[in-house]
Amino acid sequence: MASIYLVRHGQAGFNKLDYDQLSDLGHQQGELIGQSLLARSIEAGLVVHGDMRRHRETMQGAQKKWHAYGPIFENAGFNEFDGDHIIAAAHAELNIPGYHKDGIASHKLVQKAALGAYLIKQDNPRKAFQDLFSTSINRWISGEHDDDYIESWLQFTQRCRQALFDTIERAAGKDVVVFTSGGPITAIIQHCLGLSDHYAFQFNETLVNAGITQLLYNPQGRISLASCNEQEHLISAGKKFLTYR
Repeated sequence: MASIYLVRHGQAGFNKLDYDQLSDLGHQQGELIGQSLLARSIEAGLVVHGDMRRHRETMQGAQKKWHAYGPIFENAGFNEFDGDHIIAAAHAELNIPGYHKDGIASHKLVQKAALGAYLIKQDNPRKAFQDLFSTSINRWISGEHDDDYIESWLQFTQRCRQALFDTIERAAGKDVVVFTSGGPITAIIQHCLGLSDHYAFQFNETLVNAGITQLLYNPQGRISLASCNEQEHLISAGKKFLTYR
């Protein structure tokens, strides 16, 4: 059987208006991923990344240390869900701009600024964000308010799994490294283990930045989870490299 390594991006810019970029620490985590892939002698027949900036930057960091790979492909199916939109839909009291009915973002930077303005007033912005995020995600995955979202939880998980199936078809039995986010990794693990939506997202909260998850697959379509959320490459580099957001 061949392997697919799902790599979560490094720490993103939590305190920046554009979250979709790596922090300084995130760039370092990208290089640690490359060191880990090199140490494990992983030779990828192809590399796949989502079309988000933090996916590409993590891949580029890894490439500074790891060079044993074939063609590189972009697949937006491995993109993260829109957390800002999900929070805005669940917390109207924050007056965060939402989306036009055609699915196009309404003043995306204004949306970011509104959420940031709320968080900066809190005693612990990271905890405040986590509280907002948790209640918003629970509402989203419940399936009871699907009309409020440009992408329902069901649509999101189906999109991520299709990206995986497309990758397997393209890989044709070769090893693959995929640079993606925690949400798609969760959707794929849920598929492998048959987890309920509720337990899948509890699992999501344990995924570390720059963690590595290994799947085994064969051309007949069998997919199994070999390892999950590997983080030894982070721990051995120092405690500061073990981050969740």
